[in-house]
Amino acid sequence: MAADACDLHTEPWVPLIALAIARHDADELVVRCPDSLFCLRGALVTGGQIAPHFRNVAGLCPWIGVGVRHTAPPCGCGPFITTRQLRIVTHHGRTPWGPIASIACPGGCRDFAPVLTGRIGSHGHRPCPWTGIRLIEKGLYPPLLTAQDYR
Repeated sequence: MAADACDLHTEPWVPLIALAIARHDADELVVRCPDSLFCLRGALVTGGQIAPHFRNVAGLCPWIGVGVRHTAPPCGCGPFITTRQLRIVTHHGRTPWGPIASIACPGGCRDFAPVLTGRIGSHGHRPCPWTGIRLIEKGLYPPLLTAQDYR
């Protein structure tokens, strides 16, 4: 079994197969940002990471900088994301802390995905490429508007 993480792979990354490809040719790769409610025009992948891209709301997209890989790294580290990338995260007991119960799938599935032993569980009526990706608690999704946005 692959290792969950090593010292070289401390930043979130996802397999390319988990992202909907908007355009892929010899010069560029553009994917549908998993935050598709607020990122409507796609996101360029540069240097193996999701690059800054247009949003229809204030604030930076939390998916900027997330790695995108065709295959797992040679060390065998598995893909993972954090709760900072997700708009909807539910916890057991309906509290804002404690073990994560489910998430809104970043792949655009209409079903909530259970989180089982720290990984996105099977959900929906067909296989989802996000199933099995590790989820790490890193706090809440960034606010859309901050006090400085009102100035």
